[in-house]
Amino acid sequence: MNLYKKSFVAIVAASILPIAATGQNNRSAIACGQTYTVVSGDTLGHISSRAYGTSRAYTTIFEANTGVIGSNPNLILVGQRLQIPCQPGQEPAVTTAATTAPEQPSAEAQDDNAVAVSATDPDPAPTGEPLVLTFNKTSAPKFIMNSGIIDLYLAEITEVTEGRVQFIDPDVMNRNPRAQYDLVTSGQVDGTYIFNGDLAASHPLLQVPMLPLMGGSAEQTAVSLWRLHDTYLSQTDYFDDMHLLGFIAAPAAHIWRLSDEPVVLGDAIAEKNNYAVPYFEGLDTRGPAAVRDEVTMRLTAFNEANNGTLTFFMAHGAARAAGVWTDDRTVTEVSNGMYTPTFSVVLSNEAWAQISQEDRDAIWDISGERLASRSASWDAFDNGHRSHMLDTGLNAVKADDALLAELDSYSAAQLEGWRTVANTQGIPATDALNAYRSDLASLQDRLIFE
Repeated sequence: MNLYKKSFVAIVAASILPIAATGQNNRSAIACGQTYTVVSGDTLGHISSRAYGTSRAYTTIFEANTGVIGSNPNLILVGQRLQIPCQPGQEPAVTTAATTAPEQPSAEAQDDNAVAVSATDPDPAPTGEPLVLTFNKTSAPKFIMNSGIIDLYLAEITEVTEGRVQFIDPDVMNRNPRAQYDLVTSGQVDGTYIFNGDLAASHPLLQVPMLPLMGGSAEQTAVSLWRLHDTYLSQTDYFDDMHLLGFIAAPAAHIWRLSDEPVVLGDAIAEKNNYAVPYFEGLDTRGPAAVRDEVTMRLTAFNEANNGTLTFFMAHGAARAAGVWTDDRTVTEVSNGMYTPTFSVVLSNEAWAQISQEDRDAIWDISGERLASRSASWDAFDNGHRSHMLDTGLNAVKADDALLAELDSYSAAQLEGWRTVANTQGIPATDALNAYRSDLASLQDRLIFE
């Protein structure tokens, strides 16, 4: 098992520098009340995100431009000039050079561009045969992430499409979590889930739940992150090279030591995640028994090197599975977690393009926030482990107000970097963070172990 050191500082620093260095986002906002000219790579969903902050308002643009687009909302052409209506509460802006449109192309030119641009890709002609897609899974078949969330979701896709879209395992399952993004973009598999922590450099705005107090239960975090994405982050080009179906999350991680002493104020705990155990890398694919001796040996060595102050952040179930928990150990629980791991569930653009519009709509209805809500199964799984550990002698103490204030101060400092990236991407950072925090608070009852 590849156990490695990781700190919040490293995560945030790695996630900020690449985008800050590259400069302007090429997906700037589109003002309503103006004419917008379609360029290569546009879809009605993307245009909607830039104009209204959500891709789901694409029908507003389509209905206002049926005379230009025609009857198929899934096919738009380079050079078409689309009216962008204002929604309630929006004010039309003064025309700028960025939205001034060239002349409408000729019919011949439109024909030449017909394949180049589409709203969500051309609606494929039905063949009568089911569309069978491959979905790669990095965790073991019986692990809760698969058996309690992903497998049920994929089965529901087949149900709502009446069998027209089906999923199978690839011939060889690739268990490397850091390979998943490339597997989809290269066409080796049609779909997968990707640990967002492994996307820190390319997708820094997804890293908010990796900071103390900025996550929560799996369901609470996944739903809040989806709402953040749908309203704000979808304005970026993060997922232009694949189709995002939604997010799922693992339970929040808490603070463990190889001693029975709880963590206290002044330990600078947020900077001492110097023994993080990844969710994959073999724990759930090799099985707990195969890794416990190895984990014990490494933890002991690391603890001695840190003069007995080794700290690391894990969910209860992971701590039990890895052999970290003993009946005389103390865990310091942080209600909203030291961090909450999240995952992106994606399909390749090519796979999405093969699905009919009718079936895309059916899939979309059970994706997004509904998919995120499935993370509640992982919460229940983790709470079951916690209950067993408490019954068997685990001492669980709550982080006191002073420690929480210290963690909150740390998060606030790190979020300044997040704000810089968001503003660079054209996202109102303060509004986005306030909305995310508000959603977390509205779902606080999902912290089932409190």
